[in-house]
Amino acid sequence: MTRETIRRRGAVGSLTVVVLSLLAAGCTQSQAESPEPERTSSVDSETALNQMIAAVDGATKRLGGEWHKETGPRYAEDCELPDGGQGAQWRYLVTRPSVGDVAKDVAGMEERWKQQAMTIDHWGTEEEPTIVGRGGDRTKSISLSVAKNLYGVEAISVCFTGDADDL
Repeated sequence: MTRETIRRRGAVGSLTVVVLSLLAAGCTQSQAESPEPERTSSVDSETALNQMIAAVDGATKRLGGEWHKETGPRYAEDCELPDGGQGAQWRYLVTRPSVGDVAKDVAGMEERWKQQAMTIDHWGTEEEPTIVGRGGDRTKSISLSVAKNLYGVEAISVCFTGDADDL
């Protein structure tokens, strides 16, 4: 294993821990401050997958650079449908082992997601922020997280009828 591979895996592990702790710490606050609009239209699993991939691709294209798939895009997990029934959703995480102009990149992503009718949550610090876009009609959420020498973009698809274990 090369030194670069070891460094990248360590950085990805660090980013994952940061993203998960921020999500865990902010879940109650985020739900109270930014309730997700109820979705009245349903999508099938393939549409939800394609919309989520397009959202991640749009973000990474805007940010530029070479991105590496870490999780997904065909990683399914359970979710609750608007009617209370069991559903499934896709999760997709990509990383880039470098950062750019953090303030400019965060502001650009925030503006893009606001134009898509998303609400924005902010976590982290000025040097290592995480912004999360929620709502809109293409994903449940999408986020940009910054860690030392690493960007991560993660999206969760809209919830669709299905069983995550069967996908």
